[in-house]
Amino acid sequence: MPSKTSIRAGFVIFDDAGRVLLVRHADGKRKWGLPGGRQREGEAAWETAIRECQEEIQVAMHPADFALSGIYYLSGRNAYVFDFKVTEWEGTPVPDGKEIAEVGFFLVDKLPEPISKFTVQRIRDAARNQGDVVLRKRQVKAEPNTATRAVYRLSESDM
Repeated sequence: MPSKTSIRAGFVIFDDAGRVLLVRHADGKRKWGLPGGRQREGEAAWETAIRECQEEIQVAMHPADFALSGIYYLSGRNAYVFDFKVTEWEGTPVPDGKEIAEVGFFLVDKLPEPISKFTVQRIRDAARNQGDVVLRKRQVKAEPNTATRAVYRLSESDM
C-alpha cells in the first residue's frame, strides 16, 4: 500500500434539467469523468475542487452553493476522493484544451462511454443525495477480492 495518502476532490454538477456535467480527458483512455483533481499542499478539499473547476472548465463555484455529497476511500491506493454536489455556478463550461478535450451534460441513466464504474457510482450517489453524505470504502484491484465495501450515511444528526 502506498505510504502517503492522496487526496482528490471535484464536483458533481447538475443543471436545471437534472443532467450531470462530465468532462472528457484529453490524455490516456480519454474517459469521461467529473471535473476535479489532486489536492495541493495546504488546500482544503473544497478549495481543490474550486481550483480544478476553474482550471479545467472555466467555471467558478462558491462554497455557499455546494454541499459535500460523498467521501470515498480507495483502500489499495491509500486515497480519498471528496465529491461536492452543485447546481449553481458562474460561467459557461468550456474545456481547457490541455487536460480536458470536451464537456457535456448527460442524463444520469444515459451516461457516455468510456466511463469508469467508480465515476458512475459517484454520480448516482450525488443524484440521490438529499443532504446526507455518503461515506464509501471501495476495493481496488491491488487488494484481494475478499475485501468488503462499507457504505455509511452521515447526516447532521450524526455530528
